[in-house]
Amino acid sequence: MKKLFVFLCFASIAFSFSSCATIIGGAKYNAKVQVPNHPDATISVNGEYKGQGEANFLVKRRNADKLSITVQEENCEPETTQFSKKAFRGWAFVGTVVGWTGWIPNTYIFLPWGIVVDGITGAWWKPDVTEKGVSKIDYDNFLYTITYKAVPKKGSTIKPEEKDKELKNATAKSKTEILRELKQLFDDGVLTQEEYEKEKAKLLGSE
Repeated sequence: MKKLFVFLCFASIAFSFSSCATIIGGAKYNAKVQVPNHPDATISVNGEYKGQGEANFLVKRRNADKLSITVQEENCEPETTQFSKKAFRGWAFVGTVVGWTGWIPNTYIFLPWGIVVDGITGAWWKPDVTEKGVSKIDYDNFLYTITYKAVPKKGSTIKPEEKDKELKNATAKSKTEILRELKQLFDDGVLTQEEYEKEKAKLLGSE
């Protein structure tokens, strides 16, 4: 009976603290949504309005695979992008196992309380950067880039100058994506500094 009392007290104290994964990164992460070339587009996440053209909000790590982002401009059809993947934070799990487990004093009871805390808070999870549109800024911040086509609603008309604007935006978007790919190749060591600068200058010079 005494050992059970000690166990309950120890468990209560343990749950009042955060473990490794919860401390490093927390149970939530900062999500940033951008809609390139559409600063007037409204952004809703899981049915809740978050911003216009760009949005910043917190997401529970356990829900990183349950994001539904809807974008819409005036007189255009709404477009929804589903993000349904999440990745396991392996290093955080190892840190929890190594640093936040132990034996209850004077007993043979092994208590991996760090694992319990992280399991409850969902701190082991993060967005999966292999999913299209998702990129990592740092361990606590992730960027969602939405490609919005801005298809006109049926029956609506678009002025000639607006059509020209859309064409220019499409071209700019294409070049932005290429620049991003070049930068990734450079970061991965596939391209040298000289090759990267040469290709970037060539792309920008074609404008």
